[in-house]
Amino acid sequence: MTAGRAAQAYDVIVVGGGPAGATMAWALATQGVRVAIVERATFPRDKVCGDYIEPGGLRLLARMGVLPEIESGERLKITRNRVYFGPKLLYRGDIQYYDNPDDTLNYGLVVARREFDAILLQAARDAGADVFTQATVRVVTREKGLVTVEATVGDQTLTLCAPLVVGADRTESTVAKHMGLRRTDRRHIGVAQRAYVRGVEIDGGEATVWFDEEIAPGYGWMFPMPGGLANVGVGFSSETSQRFGLPVREAFDRALARLRIRHPGCAHAELASRPIGGVVKTYGGIDRNHFDGGLLIGDAGSFVDPLTGEGITHGMESAILALPTLLDALERGRFDADDLATFDRDFRNYFDPAMRYLALSGALVSNRHLSEFWLRVGAHGYEEAAKDPAFARLAGSVFGGPALQPLAVSAQMWARVFSRYAQALTGDAGAGRFTEDIQAFQRGWSRSASENPDWHAEWLRDVIARTLEVQKTIWTRRNPRPDGVFRYIGLEDAAPGARPAPLASQETQAMIVETVRAIVEAGVALLTSRAAPPPDAAAQPRRRWRVKP
Repeated sequence: MTAGRAAQAYDVIVVGGGPAGATMAWALATQGVRVAIVERATFPRDKVCGDYIEPGGLRLLARMGVLPEIESGERLKITRNRVYFGPKLLYRGDIQYYDNPDDTLNYGLVVARREFDAILLQAARDAGADVFTQATVRVVTREKGLVTVEATVGDQTLTLCAPLVVGADRTESTVAKHMGLRRTDRRHIGVAQRAYVRGVEIDGGEATVWFDEEIAPGYGWMFPMPGGLANVGVGFSSETSQRFGLPVREAFDRALARLRIRHPGCAHAELASRPIGGVVKTYGGIDRNHFDGGLLIGDAGSFVDPLTGEGITHGMESAILALPTLLDALERGRFDADDLATFDRDFRNYFDPAMRYLALSGALVSNRHLSEFWLRVGAHGYEEAAKDPAFARLAGSVFGGPALQPLAVSAQMWARVFSRYAQALTGDAGAGRFTEDIQAFQRGWSRSASENPDWHAEWLRDVIARTLEVQKTIWTRRNPRPDGVFRYIGLEDAAPGARPAPLASQETQAMIVETVRAIVEAGVALLTSRAAPPPDAAAQPRRRWRVKP
């Protein structure tokens, strides 16, 4: 559309036409709302992303009616995974937590954002939304209950006005900036670098992820595409990059070189595109996402998984969660912050039961000095998953979508920890690795506390705060995400007799009993055995990180 000089009036202006913004406009338009999208890019356009859409996202796309178009292209259904810890391949097999016998969408898809975002934007346009591209927003103001958005389109000025604005304009949101909601805490910011490579030789839809001490806390990925192409990238915390002098581009180059050596199907992989970098802000850093005259969704609202950095599904879900608040505000003609606070209540009720647990997990692993310990723990977990599909299905859900059961995962983990502890105290075979884990923890803790005590204290306070937050939901709340966001807001009927997935199912209760049993056994072992004295952490070899002042 060409830009006009007179202000054009709408009910809602959505700034940003990515997955969250397009979904928001589509949802509003299908409800008869006059909505406009203002997007600075020209579609199709590229975007820093892993391009991976897990089953929860596919279900949402099916409800929107665009999944057939997405699947009409040549795609690989991702159903298997290969996991490396350093050079060691510790898991190769089915993605167990995608295996739901009641759901045909038990796979993931890799869809280049050039294609995916264009499909969603067209869906919004087809539903009745006006779409303005190549429009860079310069000013967002609110006066007398009306929001005005001014953007430049070439040498012209586009002016739109509406009682409501929705910021869906990426991580560094112009809307958030103008409304005083910018977030700069590096603890909740991730950096990533990715490129497309060619020459990959892989049978079927087998993804690869890897964990290396250099990029901890973070990981690398290789998501295959047809024709020997793949999306390859690395991501880790911005704080790690800044404190330890780790440029993301250098980390990407070294990771790709290692991938060629480790993965037999990637031995001849070469760059098919220029590596590009990006930034994400995670859910753990959200304070509020509503303000006088509007809301923040998607990346602009920090709806990104604190552990994996995945944000496509979360962003689209945040848009659907915003729909009832916006419709209610339009019906009542009330648009102040207090009138829009229901959005925060809704997204907290929907996301918090799982996201608080993921935010705690992210906080725990964010201490780079403890990376050796956490890598050892993760390696144990994947070794267990390779032997026990039930454990893989449960624990793997931490990395794979909405069906996370935090209490069940915690019970499984602690049961295994105390079981190993009991073995160590009684001198059983295999206890040596547990002792080495404890030594790794002691070394990391000592370095963290001595090299930067102020940061260490702040990190510990954050962990404690996250732990207290988890306690608010882990025992009493049900997790609504597996039932889907449309059902949550009442636009989709529940199946007969269906209830939200409990966080404390019968299976979980049995695991808790097993955990208690392991604790009792460990206590008995303490009374009957003499544990070896802990090693002197100060006497261990010292790794010298490059810490910036």
